[in-house]
Amino acid sequence: MITKLILKYIFRVENEFVFFLGEKQQKGALLLTVKSKEIWKEESRRKKIKCLINFKWSPTKPTLEKLVKRLFLEEIFGIPGKDYADELFKLTSWHNTKNWKFDCLTESDKLKVNGLNGMTTLTRIRFAEITSPYLHLNLQLLSPEICFLSFPMVVKIPITSFAHYLDIHFEFAVNSIRKSNHPEADDIISYLYELLNIQQKIAISLHEYLRLTHYAQLKKGDALFINAEINAIMAADLVFSYLKASIEKTVVLFGLTFSIKNLESKKTHKQKVDSLLNNLPIEIKNLPYCDFVFEFIKSENLDQLNNYRSGLLHKKGISDLQPHNYVNAEAQKIPLIKIFNILHEQHSKNTATLVAVLAMLTDVLVKMDAPNISMEEIIELFDK
Repeated sequence: MITKLILKYIFRVENEFVFFLGEKQQKGALLLTVKSKEIWKEESRRKKIKCLINFKWSPTKPTLEKLVKRLFLEEIFGIPGKDYADELFKLTSWHNTKNWKFDCLTESDKLKVNGLNGMTTLTRIRFAEITSPYLHLNLQLLSPEICFLSFPMVVKIPITSFAHYLDIHFEFAVNSIRKSNHPEADDIISYLYELLNIQQKIAISLHEYLRLTHYAQLKKGDALFINAEINAIMAADLVFSYLKASIEKTVVLFGLTFSIKNLESKKTHKQKVDSLLNNLPIEIKNLPYCDFVFEFIKSENLDQLNNYRSGLLHKKGISDLQPHNYVNAEAQKIPLIKIFNILHEQHSKNTATLVAVLAMLTDVLVKMDAPNISMEEIIELFDK
């Protein structure tokens, strides 16, 4: 309270400051609002005393830069060393030094952009208010080579974050797809929109699932069965469906990138994968991140997910998701954490796979519409 009065009546500064990431204040640029008292806290004692004596304060540049970066990392980019946070902060800052043009968007594209942007804003707020280190995808640890692809991708499909889900500059990506005149642009944009939407639905569902699990562990006590356990079971059912849909749509997007159509009409996952293998150009098959995609989407690697997904419809159900494993069971012995680990691991794999597919889409877009940026300039960012 005292700090607030000092800032308002002695220093007469605004209650909040708005900071943009990068050099330009343009539509779609990342920004955050910081309370003036949070900035004041970062100042040294010596600086505070000096300001109080002089009845004047303005934040120092080093203090602001350090605080703003920390807040951007916490709210959007994630944990350095685990979420590729420092690198994506640097890359997105550079991306925002460029003038963006969105003159190729259709009215339908604009509706999708506004819808996804609105959802992304709410999702970011949710994770900024309450989160857990267990929700981070840790892609830098799981797939560092896939994380690196974000640097060449920035010219067409800029990645903002994959801390909890894949977050891209969607408006810029859609405009890039339209500008390239890709023959499958309509379908590619529709599938990309759906996939990014599902990514956030999975992240939100896992957020709620973990909250319910924590609540059940704290509150179950001697109760036979509590609502939090039932709600968590239902949330898990939903996430398994989202994860399966995510893989299926990623496979179709992969095909559309190279004008391989009608994959969604194939009856089995194996048929879709076989059709991809049979129709992809040989030079694409030789890409290391193409091998990465096929390794994750092959049927053997999806067995556990498929077993859970199909088990929901089986007359005997899934043991881990049935009431008898919860009634009268001690809070620490219920299988909710086991299920969370399965869901979270698959979400991480799905996200890495989608990034690799989008990297190949970027390659195609660059060939169709070469950017006015040299790859050397981008790689220099990585080396800084």
